[in-house]
Amino acid sequence: MEPLQISTEGMTEAEGMLLSMILSFASDQLTRAWTVKSNGEHADAVIYDMTNPRAKLAWERNHSLPSPVSVALSEEPMPGVPWVLERPIRTHKVIPFLNDLSARIAQAPSRSESLEYGAPASSSTDSFTDLKTRLTGVASQRLAQVPDLHEVKLIIAGSVAGGKTTAIKTISDIVPIRTDVKASDHVARLKSHTTVAMDYGELSLPDGQKLRLYGTPGQRRYDFMSKILCRGALGLVVLIDNRLKDPLAELEYYNYVFADLINESAMVIGVTHRDEAPEPGLAKYERYLQVFQKPWPVFTVDPRNKSDVMALLDALVTMLEHGRRHHAVETGRY
Repeated sequence: MEPLQISTEGMTEAEGMLLSMILSFASDQLTRAWTVKSNGEHADAVIYDMTNPRAKLAWERNHSLPSPVSVALSEEPMPGVPWVLERPIRTHKVIPFLNDLSARIAQAPSRSESLEYGAPASSSTDSFTDLKTRLTGVASQRLAQVPDLHEVKLIIAGSVAGGKTTAIKTISDIVPIRTDVKASDHVARLKSHTTVAMDYGELSLPDGQKLRLYGTPGQRRYDFMSKILCRGALGLVVLIDNRLKDPLAELEYYNYVFADLINESAMVIGVTHRDEAPEPGLAKYERYLQVFQKPWPVFTVDPRNKSDVMALLDALVTMLEHGRRHHAVETGRY
């Protein structure tokens, strides 16, 4: 019998190792062998750490799917959720839990069987259409809340060479408008041209609205433009270049500059160029945000990749749909 595959989302490396050790030492108590991996591909079950904002958002998107089975790792009871693993992880609780889960998985249809016969899997185009539909909902809600608001927009901010212009180009339905000039200072070491006013793109929403995408200048001398652009925005995407000397300080700076917008809406962070500079890792960003009681989700992003940019927008929309922004600001956690 093939071992069941269990994946972890948002769990610390130490907890993942602990879970693997428990399964190894207690294998004679399990009715079926398990293996733990960090990659969710082909997983039979995924454990989502509910104290990790990124994992929490992934759970909200995926927990209703028939496969893989979604398991919440939580310090608190979650009424109505069928599969909740208690933290801290303890052997005497994990063993019966996984044996019950194994029986459930054995009876559940596979991911392919759960699709309607002959129906193709959802394509990236379908996903983008669905994202636009959800954006329509949060945009309409925003317009209803602020009657004198005449446009709906998202702000994409971040450090020089973080990928703001590229991200807008990747998802915009129109050819973006750019206000670049030739870089003549230290910025020239990172890129030949730099934005001095804004980048502008659009997403056409299903109800006919235009969601305007504004990319703010990366150089701090143009911050007055950033504050003007963010008025009335749905939310904020921040792109941080991980090659910088102190990228966490950059994150702190943008958290300060856009404090008013963040406190009334939501923010997601995309860390770029991690292929060139792997450190700091996402866990360090998340710990940093927790210290400042701003547990916004953090993702590794290649702004040239449409699915990566869509993941950022999906996370932002999820927070706006569920009203997480107020709870995060007030309590420091989701």
